Amino acid sequence: MLSDHERETLVELEARLLADDPTWAMAFDAASRRVSRQQAFELAFHVVAMTVCVALTGLMLAVHAPGPALFFAAVAATLLWLIRRLRRLRRTGEARSSRSGSGSGSSSPGA
Repeated sequence: MLSDHERETLVELEARLLADDPTWAMAFDAASRRVSRQQAFELAFHVVAMTVCVALTGLMLAVHAPGPALFFAAVAATLLWLIRRLRRLRRTGEARSSRSGSGSGSSSPGA
């Protein structure tokens, strides 16, 4: 977490950067929107894939085919596990990059 002083400093710095070169600062907004679109696409894909697997599992159970039903249930469980693992890896990767970024930024002014 940032202290109040650090937050104020960041707000000041952002205002100065925006005043100096608005197009450069807005490029970061465009990049964050691209990331959001990509995450929305991934979420939609995961929802569709899970829905198909669950529907196929139900269909196989309805026609008394336990083997394929078990297969589709296993695929759905594996998808769920992979989705959760990807999210966890992303969060830890973001935390590491923010820590390394703030660590390198705080050490360079003192050098």
